[in-house]
Amino acid sequence: MKNINKQYGTDSNLHSRIRVKQLFSTGKQSWADFLLQHFQLKPKQRVLELGCGNAVFWQARVKQIPAGVKLVLSDFSAGMLDAAKNNTKKLKFVKDYAVIDAQNIPFDDNTFDIVIANYMLFHVPDVQKAIHEISRVLKPSGFFFAATFGKKNLKEVHDIFHGFDEQIDSVPEAMTAVFGLENGSALLQTCFDCVQLERFENGLHITELEPLVDYFLSYFGMGNVDDVITPDRVEEFKQYIAEVFSTNGCVDITQEEGLFISSMPRK
Repeated sequence: MKNINKQYGTDSNLHSRIRVKQLFSTGKQSWADFLLQHFQLKPKQRVLELGCGNAVFWQARVKQIPAGVKLVLSDFSAGMLDAAKNNTKKLKFVKDYAVIDAQNIPFDDNTFDIVIANYMLFHVPDVQKAIHEISRVLKPSGFFFAATFGKKNLKEVHDIFHGFDEQIDSVPEAMTAVFGLENGSALLQTCFDCVQLERFENGLHITELEPLVDYFLSYFGMGNVDDVITPDRVEEFKQYIAEVFSTNGCVDITQEEGLFISSMPRK
């Protein structure tokens, strides 16, 4: 995706979106609990996370990690990895950090019991190559977990951006066209004999203006948002968001998310 280095050069944009999820999610279960429920981590497993972001997921789940787990945190962005290091420097189960391009993973065959790639495969130029690399570094008994979105995800974000200026790209559609809930299974089945999809039921009911504005500003650097909402239009855009919010006193946003669970890697 265009401008990925700008979008993920630091964890500030990601932090804004995580904050909104923490404050305004409508799901009965947190995303973190949903993930751990499916990871089913076992003692002494070797785990690689690709696109780890700021790694706050692991920071908040220390007591739920079995003894002897060895986790390698990686990201394409050195700035994001610095944030991950800062957030997890006291976690003994985090064994290493690495800047990694998922298309060329610098580990031997059959190294990991689990590989995780949440909300990142749609940023990879050659998704199929990345999936092949992941299957290669997994042990024959290993599992690959990959979260992504569906086409209806963030529909309201798309609508609000378009309400401000119709020239703005549909960021959610661009992501799911590369690797989404609709096409992810077919892509994964080229390298895994077993692929399952677990959907996560959730939504956002945002009832505060300030985090809502920060949430929308966090999409700068994606698609052509920066090209259309130039610096001289940012205040105009903020006012537009305030007007959208004041209409109902809240903004509801659709979340269509899921986790692909792949096993039996094809060597």
